[in-house]
Amino acid sequence: MIITRDTTTYRMLQSSLSTTSTRLNQLYIKTSTGIEVSKASDNPSSVSSILNGRSSIVKGERYVEHCKHVQDNLSASEIYIQSIEDLLVRAKEIAIAGANDALSASDKATLADEVSRLGQELLDLANAQVDARYLFAGYNDQTLPFSGSPVLYNGTDDHQMIEVSPQTTVAKNITGTELFMAPVNLFTTLEDLHSALAEGDSAAVSAMLTPLENAAEQVRSQLSALGNTSARMDDMISLHENILLVAQSTLSRHQDADLTEVLSEIAKMELSLQATMQVTARVAAFSLLNYL
Repeated sequence: MIITRDTTTYRMLQSSLSTTSTRLNQLYIKTSTGIEVSKASDNPSSVSSILNGRSSIVKGERYVEHCKHVQDNLSASEIYIQSIEDLLVRAKEIAIAGANDALSASDKATLADEVSRLGQELLDLANAQVDARYLFAGYNDQTLPFSGSPVLYNGTDDHQMIEVSPQTTVAKNITGTELFMAPVNLFTTLEDLHSALAEGDSAAVSAMLTPLENAAEQVRSQLSALGNTSARMDDMISLHENILLVAQSTLSRHQDADLTEVLSEIAKMELSLQATMQVTARVAAFSLLNYL
C-alpha cells in the first residue's frame, strides 16, 4: 500500500514538473517576444481586436508610403519645372532687349542664337528622367515624350493616380500637355521669338512679350498646383501617422505582455519548480528496499 501510494505521488510530482516547466517556457518566450497573445487560443476574446489593429497598421503604413511617394515624384518634377520657369524668364529678358530698335542686326542675331539654345534646353527639360522614367510623359513614362520639329508630344494626357487614403486618390505626375503644350505651346513660343529676332523685326519681338508671359504663367500655375498637392500630402501623412499611433496603442493593449507581471510570475513559477524538484527527488530516493 505504501509503495503504491508513493508511486502515485511520484507520478503526480512528475506531472506537476512537466506542467510547471511548460508554463515557464511559455513565460520565457513572452519575455523575449513581448507578446502575450501569439495565437487565438491564448485569448479568444482579443483576436478580433488584434486582427483589426494589425489591418489598420498595414493600411496606414501603406498610405503613408504612398503619400511620400507622391511627394518624391512631385519634388523631382519641381526641380525641372523651376528650371523651365527660369528659362522663360530669360527668354522674356531677351525679348525685351531685342524689341529695342537701336539694337543692331548682329546683336539680334546673337540673341536669336541664345533663344535657339534655350529651345534645346527646354526640350531636354521636357524629356527629363528620374529612375529611368520620363517625368512628363503621362502613362507612357518609358517613351520619349517630346521629339521632332516642330516638337510633338508622344505621351498621354492622363495622370498616374495613387491611393493616399480610403477612396481618395491623387495624381503623382504632371503631364506634358498641361505643362508644355496647352493652352500655350512653349516650344512654338520660343520658335516664334527666335524667328522674330533672326529677322530683326523689333515689333514682332515686342509682340512676343505677352505670349512669353502667358507661357511663364502656365508653368507657374503648375508649380503652384504641385506645391498645393505636396502640402496636402504633409497633412495626409500627419493624419495617417496619428491614426497609426492609435492603432498601435490598441494592438499593444490587446496583444503585448505586461513584462512586470510576467517576470513576477516567472519568479513564482521558478520557486514552485524548485520546490517540486526537491520533493520529487526525495520521493524518488525511496525504493522497495526501504520497506523490506
